[in-house]
Amino acid sequence: MSRPFRLVVYVVLLAVLGTGGWFVYQRTKEQAAQQPGGPDGVAPDGAKAGGKLVVLVVFDQLRGDYLDRWAEQFGPDGFERMKAGGVWYSDCHLPYACTTTGPGHATAATGAPPAVHGIVGNEWYDRAAAAVVYCAQPTRPFDRVPPLAAGGGKPTRGAATGFSPERLLVETVGDRLLAANPRAKVVSLSIKDRTAVMMGGKTPTAAYCFDTRDGLFHTGSYYRDAPHPWVAEYNAGKPADAWVGKEWTRFRTDLDYDALAGPDAAPGEGFGVAQKRVFPHPTSGEKVAGPKYYAAVENSPFGNDLLFGLVKKAIAAEKLGTNGETDLLCVSFSSNDLIGHNWGPDSWEVLDVTLRSDKLIGEFLTLLDGTVGRDNYVVAITADHGVCPLPERKRYPAAARVSVKDVVPPLVEALNETFGVPPAGPTRWFEAADADAEKPWPWLYLNAASIKARDLDPDAVADYAAQWVGNRPFMLTAFTRKQIETDTLPPVSPGSEKEVRAVFERVKKAYHPARSGDVIGVPKPGVLMGSYPAGTSHGTPHAYDTHVPMLVYGYGVPALGKRDRPVSALIGAPILARALGVAPPAGATEAVPAEMEGK
Repeated sequence: MSRPFRLVVYVVLLAVLGTGGWFVYQRTKEQAAQQPGGPDGVAPDGAKAGGKLVVLVVFDQLRGDYLDRWAEQFGPDGFERMKAGGVWYSDCHLPYACTTTGPGHATAATGAPPAVHGIVGNEWYDRAAAAVVYCAQPTRPFDRVPPLAAGGGKPTRGAATGFSPERLLVETVGDRLLAANPRAKVVSLSIKDRTAVMMGGKTPTAAYCFDTRDGLFHTGSYYRDAPHPWVAEYNAGKPADAWVGKEWTRFRTDLDYDALAGPDAAPGEGFGVAQKRVFPHPTSGEKVAGPKYYAAVENSPFGNDLLFGLVKKAIAAEKLGTNGETDLLCVSFSSNDLIGHNWGPDSWEVLDVTLRSDKLIGEFLTLLDGTVGRDNYVVAITADHGVCPLPERKRYPAAARVSVKDVVPPLVEALNETFGVPPAGPTRWFEAADADAEKPWPWLYLNAASIKARDLDPDAVADYAAQWVGNRPFMLTAFTRKQIETDTLPPVSPGSEKEVRAVFERVKKAYHPARSGDVIGVPKPGVLMGSYPAGTSHGTPHAYDTHVPMLVYGYGVPALGKRDRPVSALIGAPILARALGVAPPAGATEAVPAEMEGK
């Protein structure tokens, strides 16, 4: 081959390679431009673009230590896959008091504490309405969709007037996504109404919850007038009836549940809906489906399975993650919470449902692998709160059951004795607690009008009430509204200032001036306040109630594994926003951790 001919060949080859490279570059550029935030993969606000489906999974009452405590019993495809291939913040805590379901789900979706998002509890006293209101209670009645049969009775939870997100004061990450891209979809699914409502935000594509009165999934007329066809199809198959006559048996018969969790019949365990105290647990004493049976399904791992069936329908029917847009799917598995309330965190039942939750996550990830693709999704797992150990287990020196009715009536007597009873009769010291002491707790709402009518200073009455409550032998402390607003600690005993200050900071993040009361009581660790004769609950600023998991896995998430430094659970919504390629919700107060940004 002559030298001139070789030169021509080289020039032609270079031209072909250059043209091919240009086409590859253009194709890569076009593909990048289709991702949220544009060709450089960065949204205008600096948020990095994410995969095509972002999934928020909340396991109601999945306390953060469970992922460490039972790690060796998990399979390789669920929590452990996410730990190894993503980021696991093992010391993640809610930074506020009043750790209940409504506030927890609102925080997961907004990145804000109750002081900002306004959901200060599952219920609170509304002074304007002169009534205790539910966090998802609408300002006017909304029907359930599909409608309930006549004579269905009162709901087992929530408000009889339906549900809506009207009481949520700030935007959610789903609201932010839809504002940036109206073609995107936001789907929120749960057993509980308040959880579906808080995660879904103001205008979700779909928001559905389960109703034990008919065993069906419902939305509300706030959202739409007819159920989505895929929900109607799911309901038509009566999926909740699948466990009639069946028992909840142990998931792993090869494990020593006693060694891993404690005895099956422990003191203080409760049980409901005829499910027995020990394994195996029947779904109900009835042989046909009905409200008691459906309540038993909720109160077992079958409730999570029932919801996951609807999740599968939603992914397929709405083409989530495969419709050309970046979508958000929010799922809250409520059964973990219902089980935990009945049997407590150190029980066979909580161990069993946690092992089953690990398997469910493995199935969820496999589903996403096959439908959306391994490189096209991000999953974040967290919880809305933890839970107090059964007082009978004596995990804490002061552990005890205390009724709120053991606090408020004696406090009324003390106020009468201190400030006197006028000739016209006893003063009505509280607006809500006199009629129903438990629902507004841990807040006490003073009746300022009746106090001022006696020429008494409401601040002086609040100070007395807080000192009286805080000095009970089962109480750690109590704070007044004025102390919270002026950042002033009450007098504390020597050596306890650090502990009280830490609690005070969490209380401030739980305080909303228009919705919180005038005095808040904080029990000692291990003290369970409420009306539970057995079982347990949550709601305090103590670590067992604030500790939640934070697992993030998927597209663009570095495989950092376990991170054991303390972090705030408020990072959740900014992490979701980063994955969606949008700015964090306006009320978010934390940034994405630097290590997740590659810094």
